[in-house]
Amino acid sequence: MSRPVNKCLVIALALSAGLASVAQARDDDYQRLLDRFNSLATDPQLANHAPIAMDRARQALADLKEAKRKQRDTWIYVVERRIDAAQAAAEAELLEDQRSQLQRENDRLQVAIARRDAELARADLERARLQAQIRAEEAETARREAEAARVEGEQAQEAAKAAQAEASQAKKMAAAQAKAAALAKKEAELEAALSGKPAAATAAKPASAKPAAATKAAAKPKKTPAKP
Repeated sequence: MSRPVNKCLVIALALSAGLASVAQARDDDYQRLLDRFNSLATDPQLANHAPIAMDRARQALADLKEAKRKQRDTWIYVVERRIDAAQAAAEAELLEDQRSQLQRENDRLQVAIARRDAELARADLERARLQAQIRAEEAETARREAEAARVEGEQAQEAAKAAQAEASQAKKMAAAQAKAAALAKKEAELEAALSGKPAAATAAKPASAKPAAATKAAAKPKKTPAKP
């Protein structure tokens, strides 16, 4: 009797061990999937993305925990696929957010570049305006200097004309004086000839020839009328 009992006991122990092993394997699968989901749900970059897919994976884990033995393999597969889907959706949303952020950064850089180009264009325009103003001022200065030179040249020409006129007048005056001197000399010679005196004495001072003749005339005695 002891052998059959021992045999049944061994079989029972084996079945218990097998069931325990299967249960342990099932628990290991659940824990593995739970750890994987928790790793995804606590990822600082992915945790806040794909909330619907995350909820579906979380619900599949709960269904796996409550599933019967015949359904566990199916639910393990479902949980794995839903975790894969949640991770893919979260990564896609993260990439989209990063793309949007890069696009915003690119837009910001484009605006900054456009603003810088506008500032450079304004600076170039201001520099061109200042250069044009400087050239205009230089042209005005040159025009004024040319005008001053022209006026100075005209004044010099007027001064030269005045000097030339003055020289001509002086020449005419000298000629007139020479002519007057010649006439005075001839007059003195004539007076000398009339008076019988040499012309040298009177020619020495031609300008006073007439006064000398007048003096001579005054020196002659006046004829007095005869007394009756």
